[in-house]
Amino acid sequence: VALPAAAAAASQSPLFRSSSIGRGKGSGRDSPISSLNVVNDVTAQDTSVSDSIFSGESTEPEFNWYKSWYPIIPVEYLDREKPQHFKLLNIDLVVWNDGAVEGSQFGSKKDRSKGAKRQHGTWRVFADSCPHRRAPLSEGRVEDDGTILCSYHAWRWDGDGDLCNVPQAQSSDEFDRIKSNPKSSCNAFPARVVNGLLWVWPESGSDARIESELTEVPIMKLPQEEDASIDEDLVVAGPWNFRELPYGHDYFLENVVDPAHVPSSHHNVVGNRYTGTTSLSMKTTEPVTKDGFAISVEPAVDNGDSPPSTTKYTAPCLVQIKAPVGDAVQILELYSSPSRPGFCNHVGRQVVVKSKSGETPQMLKAFLLPMPKWLNHVLAGLFLNQDALFLHSQERMLHERKEYSTNLDEDEASYNYNTAVLPMSADKGVINFRNWMRNKAGGRIPYFGNPSMPPIDNEVVFDIYNSHTKHCKNCSDALKNLRKARFISYFAAALVAALRPPKLGAIGSTVLAAVLGGLGLGINKLIGAMHRLEYSHAEND
Repeated sequence: VALPAAAAAASQSPLFRSSSIGRGKGSGRDSPISSLNVVNDVTAQDTSVSDSIFSGESTEPEFNWYKSWYPIIPVEYLDREKPQHFKLLNIDLVVWNDGAVEGSQFGSKKDRSKGAKRQHGTWRVFADSCPHRRAPLSEGRVEDDGTILCSYHAWRWDGDGDLCNVPQAQSSDEFDRIKSNPKSSCNAFPARVVNGLLWVWPESGSDARIESELTEVPIMKLPQEEDASIDEDLVVAGPWNFRELPYGHDYFLENVVDPAHVPSSHHNVVGNRYTGTTSLSMKTTEPVTKDGFAISVEPAVDNGDSPPSTTKYTAPCLVQIKAPVGDAVQILELYSSPSRPGFCNHVGRQVVVKSKSGETPQMLKAFLLPMPKWLNHVLAGLFLNQDALFLHSQERMLHERKEYSTNLDEDEASYNYNTAVLPMSADKGVINFRNWMRNKAGGRIPYFGNPSMPPIDNEVVFDIYNSHTKHCKNCSDALKNLRKARFISYFAAALVAALRPPKLGAIGSTVLAAVLGGLGLGINKLIGAMHRLEYSHAEND
């Protein structure tokens, strides 16, 4: 039976094969999620394109989901003091840094030398499963000697995943016997930092290390890297933003290759549903291959000499949107990785190339205003939630009604997107992407363990704390400071109102107490937006 590559990726991944799991020391090692069955039989899927609005069937090999790099998070927002949990293709991962604290050894952090700092170290990505009793390592600790400790029984491992210490071992001989067992090593995945982003390869073992080294990270090149004639001083890269969005990887990509949605979906932020929606002329400038595609976009009505904007999809995770703004260029660098069914890890930023005279067009200045990164993240939530509610429901309803889904078992035939929706010419980017999914990527995202699609839950859409804030050190630190500032504002307001300092007088005391109380209320709203952010298109006139 011929195996479609995307389905075969799941069955052949070292994550599923006990003979290849681990760090390539030659002996077999059980899967860190040993209760899941190995996939042995995969039925070939229908990949015909006869009913597609685009013709032509490729004979290229299909895209393999388990043999690519995926971005997880900008490392500047990670906390080197503790392990953190993420998902990729439904694989539970623990991300941590093996930098040791200067002059410190294993022991309580209370015993650190005053002013001692943790060295930068290397970012490590393990399966989030302790080899001892399968407790999550993300609930453990990063110790001062640069090891990771499982909080269940205090076993420890170094950055390579090798066992360092078993406190319960009765002798060095017993420890050596435990360590000599291949199952004692943590399941480490290839990881690297490129352009400030942590990238992960979702296979482990010696073969995966070699393959990952030979595979280019699908990162966007900055304008001056693509064109040496562009002055680096004219390029302004905005801060990174990230969030686990409450809809699938394919729905995120479908959304960002669809320029027609912007004026309506992002009304009053970057468009206007009443004056900005217009007919568009779209052309496929790079045909659909297993590596992606590209389209150009311009208004159907002639707008003079202004060049069209371009949207380029690079499989499996990058969408690059370039739009001319006068003599300047606005670039959206957007990434996504499939975290689990119904969710994706999004990382993105804006890059602006100023005009040759160094001027920034007025409409772009608002996006480049200096502000704390945590505030930028709060404002990004407003933009992202304009899409989130209907994308969240769209995906789950199509799946529940069995009209369209990429969350399929290996033996299920892939869906044709065009039979589930009503495509038109302005959907060229969307149809190109869905054709890529069906004809180049097997029509499905092969999540580890074949998990089910969760039901619609609007509270998940509005949840900012669990999808971003708690994972972002910058925002977590800001949240602590905002809570302190809120307390000080309320306390000071109450104190002024109660004491009414003679120098201020009755009116001055009342005004100051009201200002301080209002400041506390404003801070309270910011704190609320870092936890939950509700949005309604019906109320956005």
